[in-house]
Amino acid sequence: MPFSNAWIAQNTIGRLPPNSALHLGILNSLRTWNFFELPPTVTGWSNTGGFGIDGDVSALLGASLASPGKLFFGVIGDLAFFYDMNAIGNRHVSNNLRIMLINNGCGAEFKLYHHPAARFGDDADKFMAARGHFGQQSRKLVRHYAEDLGFEYMTASNKEEYLANVVRFTTPETLTRPILFEVFTTPQDESDALYAINNIDVSDILPPSMRAKNFAKQTVKTVLGPVGISKVKKIIGRQ
Repeated sequence: MPFSNAWIAQNTIGRLPPNSALHLGILNSLRTWNFFELPPTVTGWSNTGGFGIDGDVSALLGASLASPGKLFFGVIGDLAFFYDMNAIGNRHVSNNLRIMLINNGCGAEFKLYHHPAARFGDDADKFMAARGHFGQQSRKLVRHYAEDLGFEYMTASNKEEYLANVVRFTTPETLTRPILFEVFTTPQDESDALYAINNIDVSDILPPSMRAKNFAKQTVKTVLGPVGISKVKKIIGRQ
């Protein structure tokens, strides 16, 4: 997969410390991280009350304040973060809070290959995807905001940079400050990653014995068709 929220989830979810909590923003983060399995003792949450950008950061912050001895991780898109960014200015923010901001510069949902808005091409940026707001992926805006509020700031724009930082971001050790990890991706890479996941050829990852069996089933279905398969099932007594 290209460098995207899905690739990040794949290379991060297994690193989450035992007994920590993961809060996922709507909508891209919630969908893509759910393709992968959480470690057994890590709890997953998402503020889906409005099923939009309302209050994801606030909910994460509130949870971290309620359980100061537990690590709280949040994965949040740029529109959701900027909509609710005032929450991290709270003077009680503690070192158990770690936010990952996936900054793709717009509402990438409206740029995904399967979304109706994608057919509008570049016009989707202006009328649906809100591109151009919030500093237009500025490399300074969030850094200054986070550091001035006492956060440790880290950033990545490719796989190598990400892997170099994710070890500290997910360390189970108690650090002196909360962390804000800003990751820059593109809507096209987000779309391509989702397409890749939705079009996985399972036969490629099956063992040889299962692969042959799967191929045989598909061949029979292709040759006989739905009607033929139905007749075969009746002949052999399978309902």
